Amino acid sequence: MKHAPQPADRLSVLARIWGLPLLLTLVTVGLFGWGVRMLGDARVMPVRVVGVDGEIQFLQQDRLERAVAQAVNGSFFSLDLKRMRQRIEQLPWVESASIRRVWPDTLRVKVVEQVPLAYWGEDAMVSQRGEVFTPEVLPRLPGLVTLSGETGSAERIARDYLRMRALLETVGLGLTHVWVDARQAWRLKTSDGLLVLLGRREVMPRLTRFVQLYPYLITQTGRKPERVDLRYTNGFTVRWREGSGQALGSNDRSMRMEGDSVPSRVLHV
Repeated sequence: MKHAPQPADRLSVLARIWGLPLLLTLVTVGLFGWGVRMLGDARVMPVRVVGVDGEIQFLQQDRLERAVAQAVNGSFFSLDLKRMRQRIEQLPWVESASIRRVWPDTLRVKVVEQVPLAYWGEDAMVSQRGEVFTPEVLPRLPGLVTLSGETGSAERIARDYLRMRALLETVGLGLTHVWVDARQAWRLKTSDGLLVLLGRREVMPRLTRFVQLYPYLITQTGRKPERVDLRYTNGFTVRWREGSGQALGSNDRSMRMEGDSVPSRVLHV
């Protein structure tokens, strides 16, 4: 006569059925956790090589190497690439950076350097994208104009400067300095010392009128202007360089501008 299985017997059977898979699962989970910890250990999978790609002209190599070394805080797999990229992009000459892993122990860092458009004030520069940055050592680059204004307006000032530069180049005038004050009034200084006052409104139309008449000023008078004030609705004033002052026509009228020691002429257009 067969006896019904006792509770202890049933537990023994269940243990044999589930025990081995459960044991294997626990072992697998343990090994996985151990593997993850080992892969995150910089002593087990260290980064041994860091290569830098991209053309670098102004960025100091030792600064870049220090920034990378300070950001290496894990193994090949656990390294925080975002944190490293952010640290590199804090360097003044870096516009952007990207990083990729190369098996088994290498990082490739690609750096895009800022392309300077002009100086910004006395100790900074502005890039082609209108971003202001401050190098540790300000390079002396020939041919760069100096822009001065509020930093928040740098992108717009840089963009308008490029338009003005192109317009003035059509009559052979280059720029050395551009000022935009807190009231958004523009002043320009050309490479031959001419000061141009543009004011706040209709800046480009005013400069366009001047460029159209500039060849006339030179060819008809044989003189070079020292200062031009374009802050008029239908004309502008001219102050000639020392020794000039030749009349431009019977319809022109003389006037003195505040602080001027040389009479100016008003040209109506």
